Amino acid sequence: MRCDAGHSFDLAREGYVNLLLAHQRRSRRPGDSDEMIAARRRFLATGAYDPLTDALARLVSGEAPRTVLDVGCGDGRHTRRLEAGVVAGVDVARRAVALAARADRAGWYAVASAADLPLAGASVDVAVDVFGPVIPAELARVVRPGGAVVAAHPGPGHLAALRALVYADARPHDVKPPLRAAPEWFESAGWETFTFPVVVSDAAVLTDLFAMTPYRWHAPPDMAERLADATREPFTTAAEVVITTYRRRGRP
Repeated sequence: MRCDAGHSFDLAREGYVNLLLAHQRRSRRPGDSDEMIAARRRFLATGAYDPLTDALARLVSGEAPRTVLDVGCGDGRHTRRLEAGVVAGVDVARRAVALAARADRAGWYAVASAADLPLAGASVDVAVDVFGPVIPAELARVVRPGGAVVAAHPGPGHLAALRALVYADARPHDVKPPLRAAPEWFESAGWETFTFPVVVSDAAVLTDLFAMTPYRWHAPPDMAERLADATREPFTTAAEVVITTYRRRGRP
């Protein structure tokens, strides 16, 4: 691939392109670790979060987009269900993008930062963000006027039973719509809450779910034992996800 300035970028054998420049990296291997990526991939492969994938696909389809961008696409589990003339995914984790591109030859995938998206201004009809980084100014640059951002974020009761394994005083999530502080660029076009059960009977699967969450940074020393004890009987929690659709201000 070649840009207007004459810079060239080789496609990896998996089909993605690495557009994350050295000065954009905060570490040698930015993004989720290989272990976290593998845990997320194994857990999502169980189908436990398919209701979320279905909801995202339905909401995006309702926009009848020509171009869709999944920001923070991970291994592309949700991205592959999105329908448009062009579906693209970006993530800073090279391993995740390689997996996404290998599984979806029809999509366009790049290693890139959410703060510096490798797309032209106003070139995206719908941007999707699932529990990922949200940079309002950069989304406002790439999403065309009248276009949409479909953002999934935790509801108050999201994974409450799992939180209770970590914290003695587990409290409901404080719901923070991702683009609430960008009214000059985006207005809310509505939101829906999706709640569905997550039932786990295997300690390894529950460990993978735990590894996907920010709770892992606060894990007590005996967390492995807690997860094993929790699955002596089928462990049940609920995923509560709010999906907010924002409209890019300005005339299409």
